Formats: sequence, structure tokens, C-alpha cells
Amino acid sequence: MNKFNSFLAEHGTKIIIVLLVLVYFKSCSTNSDVDRVKKDLRATEVKIDSLKSVIITNEEMKELINTTPAWNTLRIEEMSDKERISINAIKAREVGYDK
Repeated sequence: MNKFNSFLAEHGTKIIIVLLVLVYFKSCSTNSDVDRVKKDLRATEVKIDSLKSVIITNEEMKELINTTPAWNTLRIEEMSDKERISINAIKAREVGYDK
């Protein structure tokens, strides 16, 4: 314990100064991190605000669902499962080629 006390008596102030410098540099980098996060948050808010202006009405959504090929395929698959008819038969019936 004597060696430890003598070491602190000789080098204690140097250790405290080094620790204070490290804490100071850490606090500086934290501020820049906060600034970067704020900048990213502002950019995200701008994107969100621009998306709020795009509103689709019910009629537009129905039109989109009816004309989108993926939705049509999903609807046809659902009908074929429900009615136990092949997908080709449903497509032919919609086009007008009744068998």
C-alpha cells in the first residue's frame, strides 16, 4: 500500500490531467454525434412531410388494385382456390372464351 500511495503522490496530478483531457475529447465527439443525428432527423422529417401530401382516395385505390397485375393474379388465385377451378379456366372466362 505504501508503494501505491507514493506512486499517487508522484504521478497523481498527471493522471488526473490525462483523464480530464480524455473526458474533454469525448464530450466534443458526442456533440458532433448529436448534430449528425439531428441532421438525419430533419431529413427524415422532410421525407415524411412529403409523403403526407400523397393521399389516395378510395376510388383511386380500387382502380389501382383492379389494374395492377400482381393484384389481378392474387385475385385469380383466390378465386381458383375458392371455386376449385383452374386458373386458366378463370382467365379464359374473363376474356370471354367460355369452354
